[in-house]
This record gives sequence, C-alpha cells and structure tokens, in this order.
Amino acid sequence: MSLKFIFGPASTERRGALVDQLAQQMQADPNGQFFYIVPNHIKFSSEVDILTALKQRRHSEDKVFAASRIQVFSFSRLAWYFMKNTPYYQIPRIGTAGLNMVVYQIMADLADQLTIYRGELTQPGFVAQLVKQLLALKVGCVTAADLQQIADELDSDTDLAAKTHDLALIYTAFEQTMQGRYIENTDLLNALSDYLLQQDLSHTYFYIDGFSQLSAQENRLLLTLIQKATQVTLGLMLDRPYRQQLPEKQALFFHPGQLYHQLYQTARSLHVPILADLQVTEQRVTSDLQRLEAYWQHSTSGSRQLRPEALQNAKSIQIVQADTRQTEIRQVATKIRQMVALQGYRYQDFLVLTRHLDAYETILEPTFREFGIPAFDDLQHHMTDHPLVELINALFAVKQHYYRYQDMMRLLKTELLLPQVNGQPMANQAYRQAVDLTENMVLKYGFSGKQWLRKDDWQFYRFDDQDFGTQSTKDDDSSAQVNLIRHFVRDTLPPFFKKLDQAKNGQAAAQVLYNFLVEHGVVTQLQVWRDQALDQGNLAQAAEPEQTWQIFCTMLDEYVTILGSVSFQATDLLALFQVGFEGASYSQIPSTLDQVLISETGMVQTEMRKVVFMIGSTDQVMPDRIVNNQLLSDVDQEQLTPHLAEGAYLMDDALTQMASEPFLNYTAFLTAREQLIFTYPLADDGSSLKLSPYVERIMNHFQLVPQVAQTRPDITANKIAPFVGSKRSTLSHLIQVSRDAMAQKTQLPPIWLYVYRLLRQDGGYSALTERLLASLNYRNVPQKLRPEIVEALYGKTINTSISKLEEFYQNQYAYFLKYGLKLRERDIFELSPASAGEFYHMALDQLFKRVQAEGQQLAELSTTDVDRLIDSILLKMSTLPQFQILASSNRMAYLARQLTATIKQVAHALQHQGQQTKMTPLRTEVLFGHVGSTDGLAPLQFKLPHGRQVKVRGKIDRIDQMVLGNTRYLGIVDYKSGVRDFDFRDAYYGLALQMLTYLDAMMRNATDLTADTQLQTKPAGALYLHLQNPKLKLTEVLTKGFDDALLTKNKYQGFLLNDEPLLENLDHELAERTGSSKVYPLTKTNSGYSLKQSRLVTESELALLLTHDEELIQAAALAIFAGELKLNPVKWPNNQTALQYSPFKSIMQFDAMLPENNYRQLTALDRATVLAMLKAEQQQKEDK
Repeated sequence: MSLKFIFGPASTERRGALVDQLAQQMQADPNGQFFYIVPNHIKFSSEVDILTALKQRRHSEDKVFAASRIQVFSFSRLAWYFMKNTPYYQIPRIGTAGLNMVVYQIMADLADQLTIYRGELTQPGFVAQLVKQLLALKVGCVTAADLQQIADELDSDTDLAAKTHDLALIYTAFEQTMQGRYIENTDLLNALSDYLLQQDLSHTYFYIDGFSQLSAQENRLLLTLIQKATQVTLGLMLDRPYRQQLPEKQALFFHPGQLYHQLYQTARSLHVPILADLQVTEQRVTSDLQRLEAYWQHSTSGSRQLRPEALQNAKSIQIVQADTRQTEIRQVATKIRQMVALQGYRYQDFLVLTRHLDAYETILEPTFREFGIPAFDDLQHHMTDHPLVELINALFAVKQHYYRYQDMMRLLKTELLLPQVNGQPMANQAYRQAVDLTENMVLKYGFSGKQWLRKDDWQFYRFDDQDFGTQSTKDDDSSAQVNLIRHFVRDTLPPFFKKLDQAKNGQAAAQVLYNFLVEHGVVTQLQVWRDQALDQGNLAQAAEPEQTWQIFCTMLDEYVTILGSVSFQATDLLALFQVGFEGASYSQIPSTLDQVLISETGMVQTEMRKVVFMIGSTDQVMPDRIVNNQLLSDVDQEQLTPHLAEGAYLMDDALTQMASEPFLNYTAFLTAREQLIFTYPLADDGSSLKLSPYVERIMNHFQLVPQVAQTRPDITANKIAPFVGSKRSTLSHLIQVSRDAMAQKTQLPPIWLYVYRLLRQDGGYSALTERLLASLNYRNVPQKLRPEIVEALYGKTINTSISKLEEFYQNQYAYFLKYGLKLRERDIFELSPASAGEFYHMALDQLFKRVQAEGQQLAELSTTDVDRLIDSILLKMSTLPQFQILASSNRMAYLARQLTATIKQVAHALQHQGQQTKMTPLRTEVLFGHVGSTDGLAPLQFKLPHGRQVKVRGKIDRIDQMVLGNTRYLGIVDYKSGVRDFDFRDAYYGLALQMLTYLDAMMRNATDLTADTQLQTKPAGALYLHLQNPKLKLTEVLTKGFDDALLTKNKYQGFLLNDEPLLENLDHELAERTGSSKVYPLTKTNSGYSLKQSRLVTESELALLLTHDEELIQAAALAIFAGELKLNPVKWPNNQTALQYSPFKSIMQFDAMLPENNYRQLTALDRATVLAMLKAEQQQKEDK
C-alpha cells in the first residue's frame, strides 16, 4: 500500500503524467490490475483519451487498440465491477420516485410525532426537498444516530432543535426502512468500502483524476483503497503541496489543497507509505494562457496589483460584445465555422461553456443547426415534457376535474391514445384533424363534464351572420369526426376510472393503470415513435420513448413494492409520478463524433479542447449568485458543524461556494489549450447586462479591446468575415446587405457580388438564393384580383349587408379576407357583445310583437304587466341553442340576471317614452332583401355595368310611425349595446351607412310597410337607442326626480327631420315648454326648435345624404367587382384606426413605417361642412 500525489496547476499536462506512470507500472507489473477513476459524466471521453495515450506510448500502429488490464471507471461503476455478483448488489435499487414514496409514507406514519414538519406533507415539493436533504446527510456520512445525538444536545426551544428532532425521527425510520430492502446510489460507496476491506487488492493500482474535492463517502472509499491497494495515485490541480497546513479559505486552490492535506495527514496516521510527489511542469497550453494563469493566481491571492502586459498572440484571449444573446451565439457559430474551414480545426476541438445553459437552451441548437455545426449538449435532459408523462398527468387531471376542457385537450394531444379505425390506430393526420374539430366544438359550445359521456351525438350548429342567429343545417362530416373522438373518450376513460375507483390498494391501482396503457396501444405508439426516429437517424430521440417507458415501469414497481398494500389515493400516486419524472433524465449518447461540446462551467471537463468559448460572461453569473435551497439553512449548518463526528460534514454553505467561484472559473479558463474567447450580451429580455468583473480584470490587465459583434453587415465596409459562416447563414447576410443597397440606391459591393455568384453556382442553394433575393422587390401591397377570381368569389351579384360595405370602406383588404376568403376567428363559448346584442334584440322584438298581438300599446301597460311579459319571453328564449350558455355556470347565471335587469329597464323606459309621444311602434325586426324570407321587404338593388348588380339587405330593429292629418311619418330606431350617435363625417366617408341605408329601404318599401296609399309618407328620422341599465347620480335624482333622470339616460340619439308638425308632436311635454326633450335629441327655444346641436336635417338635406349613400354602395360594389384589394385602413382624427381591433393584423402585416403602407387619414368634418360638400358635388353633376 502506498499513496502518490501528482499535481500541477491547470496549465500543466497532469493527465499525461498520470498516463506515463500508468504505462510504466503496467509494464513493471504484468499481473497488475489498473483502475483509472474519473467523474461519471466524463468517463467515456476520458476512456478514449487514456487508451489513445497508451497506444501512443506503446508506439502501436494498429487501428484497433485494447488494454484488458486497465479499466476507466467512475466510483459508482467501480462498485458495480467489484460487487456485481455479491448478494448485496442484488438488493433492489431504488430511484428518486421510490425514495419519495418511502419518505412520504414515513411522514404519514410519524405525523403525530413531528413538530415543525407536521403540516408539510401536503405542501408541493416538500417531500422531494426532504429526500435531497436526507441524501446530503448520507453523502456527508452523517447518520441518523448522529443527528439524534445532536438534537439531544441542542436547546429544545429553538427552531433548529425542532428541525433536527424531526429530521432525526424521519432519518431513523428512513434507515430502518431501507436496511436490507433497497439500495440507493449513496449506499454503494459505503458498501464498496466495507467490501474492499475484506478483499485482496495486491497487484491492484488506482489512479484518481479530475476531482478537486470528495464527498465523505468518496473520501472513506479512497482511504480504504490507500490501505488495501498496491498504490493509489491521485492527480490534483494544485500549485504546491499542503502537507503541514491547510491553505487559506480564500485561496484559489483551497479545495484541492484541503484534499491533499487531509489525505496526506490521514495516510501518515495510518502509516501508509507516501511516495515522492510529482510536480508536473510540462505545459499543455500556449504561453499567453500561461500568462493568464499566472495573473489569475496572483490577482486572487490578494497580492499587489501587477503591471499590465500584452499578449504575444492577440487571438489567444478575446472578448466579444454582442447586443443580444442571439447575436452572441451567431458570432460564436461564425467563428467556429471559419476556424474549421480555414485554420484546420475540427469541431471536436471546440468547447462552449456558460454558467447556466438555460438562458441559451432555445438559441444554441437552432443556431448551430442553421450554421451546419454538429454539437453535443452533455447536460442531462429531464423527462418532464415527454408525451407519456403528459398523458399520465392528463389522465388523472381528467378524472379529478371531470372532463375539463384543458385536461381533455392535454390528453388527446399527446397522440398516445388513438382510436381504432378498421382495426388499426387512426392515421396521425386524420386524428389531428378530428381533434382540432373537437376542440373547436368544445370551445364553441363549452362542452365539459358529463357532456363528453352523453348518449346523444354532438352536432355542429352554424349561425349565419346575415340571419342574425338563425340556426342552419348541421355539418354532418365535421360532426362525424368529432363524435369519433367523443365516442372513443366515452368508451375508453369511464371504464378505466371505474376500475381505478374500485382498486382497494396501490398494487391493484398500479395494475389497472399499467393494463390500461398497454391495452390501448400506448406502448405500441411509443415503439412507432422510436422506429420513426431511427429511420431518420436520430439516435438520441429514438432512445427517449423507451427510456421514459422504462422509468415509468420502474416507478410503478417501486410504488407497488413500497405502497402496494396501502389504501390507494390517486392524488398521492400522481404526485409521486410527478416527482419521479422531475428527477429522471435521459441517458445521453456519448459525444463520439466530430462535434462541438456544449456544457456548463460547474462541470468537470476533459482538457483536450483547443478553443473554449465562454458565452454569457456577464456579472450575473461570473461570479454566480449562490442560494441555499436546502431544508437546513447556512445558519443551521454553521450551528450543527461543531457537533459532527470526525469524517462527517455538511454541504458547503453559500459563502464557501462563493469563495470557490474563482477556482471554478479558473478551471474553465484553462480548459482551452490554444484560445479562450469570452462573449457576452449587452441585454436580455429588456434588461441590460454588464461584462463580468472577472473578465473585466483580465481585459484591463492584458489591455484587450473588446470586439463588437455586428448584427448586420455594413454596405460600405469591405470586411465581411464576421458574416461568412454556413451557406445558409451567409445567405441571410447577403439578403441584408442587398436590402441596404436597394435602400441607398447603390451597387452591391464586389465582395458581396462574389458571395452571390458562389451561392448562385451552388446546386443546393441556387433556387433559394434567387427566391430570397426576389423578396427584396416585394412590397406589402395586395394585388388586384383577376376577373376569374372575382367571378368565383362573388359571382354576378353581390348580396351584402350594409355593415359589410362599411367594413369595405374601413379597409378594402380586410373586407376581402373576411367576406371574400371567409376567414374568421375560432368561435369561443362566451357571451360576446354580439351575443348579448342578439339577446336584447330578440327580447324586445318578442315584447313588441306580443303587445301588438293583444291589440295594445306598450305605453298602455302597467309595469307589472311589462315584467310578466318579459319573464315569459326570456323563459322561452333560454331554451334556444344560442342562449344555452346563460345556464352553463354560476357566472353565466349572474350575467343572465344582468341581461334580464337591463331588458326590463329598457322596456320600462320604452313604456315611459311611449307615454310622452305620438310616435308608436309599427313593426320590429323588419327584414329587407333577405333571400328566402316570406315576410321581408325588397332589397336596395342597383344595376351595374356588365350585367352585374348589388343587392343590399338588412334588418331594421324598429320602425315607428306617427300620423298627422294626411301625412304619415316613419322613423327607424336602431338598438345599440353602447353609446352611438349619427356622425355626418363617417357617413360622408362610407363608414356610417347603416342608418341612411335603412331609411332609404324603409321609404322605398313604405307602401308595403303600411298597406296604405292614401297618406303622404315622410321620413321622421333615424335614431339610436342605447340598451342599458344606467347608473344614476344622486344629484340627478334629487334635481330631476328618479323617473325623469332615468328617462333622460335612455334618450334617443341620431337625427330628425326638420318638420315643424312632426317636431311639435314628438314630445308632449316639450310642446308646452322650452328646453330639451327627455326622449328625443331635440331642443326648443323661444324662437323655435334649435339647430345648434345639429340634430335636424331638412328634406333636401336628407335627400342629399340618401343619394350619397346610394352612390357609395354602388362605388363599393364596382370596386369589389374590379378586384380592388387596397390595404388602406382608415385613421380617424382621434388616431383610432380600423386595425385597432382587427383579427387579421398578422395576415395584413401593415407597417406604417413602410413607404407603401399608409393610413387613409380622415379629415375632421362637421355637419355643415358635409352638407356643403354634398351640395357642391350635386351641383357639379348637374353642371355636367
């Protein structure tokens, strides 16, 4: 037995020295067995390096080299090697999920004895955190007995005493449960130490490499090897021996120095021979990197500041500044590509490091793929996002929340449970289409819960916009696809849930779950995914389904073993699965090919890489910000440490870990053999970032000038190297510089012309290059439709509503998308403003029809009668499909009550209005121009050139009448859910055509409306009524009285005909006084009815407005038939635009910064100006 130290700083060839001695000892002892121990995650690459080095030292020219007497292992693999055939090693192994189950059950059993942790069992994540703490205690060789003794020594009134008491109770039960029944990975090293003490290890040699500190268990194992093996050789990254005293805690080499000191002193106390140290001086890095090492050692020692110096090679250490992380990684990728192409490097010569890769996980892989750079991420990837995990979570969520929308879609979209069609799993594309349709229907009708299980099929009901809620025929094909999915759910899930409910214990439930997944093809589908990935050559992806299923089966086995006899609780099983999958990760396929390695600075790396990129070198992570997330805080650990037995320890506190940051980064710096390149972004997600103080020190000492990574090439610069990477990435920059050349109206620089020619000559990129360059001439201007397309979309006749034509004048292209292509948003099960409006309209229509059917007027009824009628009408309406939403939830029931209150308030307002005027309702919900309607009026119809025509349809909410002498006045009332008034400016521009069009249609159909040809018919006006249940101010009630205040709030808005007989009879009260009407937009002064508020129009003015309205209708139709598709959204003087609430913005891609995209800016026009303009236009026509 003997111990030997081989050490040297990071810049030295320590592994080379270890392999030299290994080769010598293998030659000196032909019967010897040799073990080379390294950290687990670099085991494979280390084995390749060591065997390659041995081959070189033997001067073997054979292509294949093997050495049977040398084993490259991790500590855990060493345990397997020696103990694989022992009874102990046959004890079942337990994983993270199993440990959580054990601790969960222990906490449940000890609930009455626990103090501070008594109520924590139900807290999410607590059990997992407790397991981590217990394992940390085991790794530190702190036993349950040690913890119990410490608990007895502490002051019982402190929180720490309560923590220690509970931990000791749980830990004791944990050890008793585990003893002889299960093996956890932390048990193996202690067992291996005990086993090796009984073995003959003569002619056995151990080499330990890549460790700067050891756990208590690893330390114990190493002491066993030192005592039993022929020789143990320990390689350390260390500046000098620390035989007699420990290094200072703040020293750069504190941890490896501490390890050296402890092993040296322990070996002496055990009388183990300590062979002469070998201090390695052979350098493995360039002279500039040696200078960096010397500076770093000096600067972290607290010595006086060194004078700045210069590098021999400016490329040895570089700093690159980028505006964003995306630019940063593109710059890294470009450099790698160029160094491989031009400088003879291979991809395996590069290592990309950062403190935490999560900030780059969505950037690195796609960027490297774009640049054609093969890369291997050696971090563990967790299984939590795998579809199998999602399926299990969704299954239990569906059961818990009873077929809730979110859970059902999660379940169906895993694509692991597939319906059978003709005895085969449904084809993926057909399945996805059916699920999409199902989701649409679920969203539209709010299906959930028992509706998934009902016997009656779901049916598509479509409501035509122009029929105002009239139900159309069902879509049989869509319904069939949806019901295929629903039947599958109904026939599959309830039997499974029933069996699960009948499971008496955990074992029975586990069997039900396993059988369900197997019988319904989940395993088969996982195998299909595996085979598809293999066919595509993606070995890593191919391994994921099998590994995830294996982990699931292992967790299920552990659950049955540990909790199989316990009463089954679905929530407990799901929680244990979730914790288990969170701790499970995929086995990585080793980086055997020529690939760039991507890793984190906290992980040990092999020292074979020539160039290291340290990305994300900011003050946020270099040094890192350490937070202790253990149950035992830093303060707790500080108080417990003096009570620990010799050889036991707790994890480093945050301060100790912070003190290790210089060493951790030092090892990363010196991993490179030739070049070290720091990169950092200036911003991330809107937050500014700064250069790491570590890098800033290096920059100042070596007088480095940071390079600025350009986002895009400068057309005036001839240096294009930073923008030449892969063909695809270079093409992107060619597009950028070509766009700039076009914008500046200059020629493309010769060097970029050369790049263009190369890409044009490349068979794989020629077509793409031409297509992308052609896009530079693209202008975001829709092209006119060809006549045949217009014919196919609209035919010879445009049947339209006036609201559609208003949208045409708001934005022609939006009209085309909505009514030409018939694009629309997905229907959602909600009470939209349109639905509420339909509810109001239908209720008021039914109210007036019921009153007229009884030969009465609303004004003649009592308030009680009105409420009775409303209740009867709404009860009948509640059974209609479009209003069933109002009974779907408590929230909707509340909204239904609000709608009812509003309808009753409006009805009372109409009742009071009727008592103050001679105007009476003639008809309600009057249709004109509706095809197939038997009681509607004729449309507004206009003949157009080339045999075309436009027919305008609509529905007038209410037509009121007043008969005075031989004149009948007809007026229209339009119900609105919000405040609305007639705007002369919008009417002029075609944005408010509805009231004028309705008035025109009413007057054209006046005879049909009244069935009277004796009386002269005049228009009375066009009015809006805001349907509301208004809030009244106290001052309004006190000043006007409640009824009058309420009546004023429900006042009509719009315009009236300036006709004195009409005005005199509109409001009984106003006929006897001056002032403003409580009912109509009308003001009376001593000199007559006021025009000040612009509410009155003369017959000639109204004729001008109606003529202009008809001209706008015809102009819109002509433009539509001409294929006009202008992207011309209007912009009102108040800066509101037609795009503000448009669902088509992502399609239109309107950008006001583009020269071709401009708003149609409206001019502010008042009533007088509009009427003057119309008169002028009429005069011009007459003059022609």
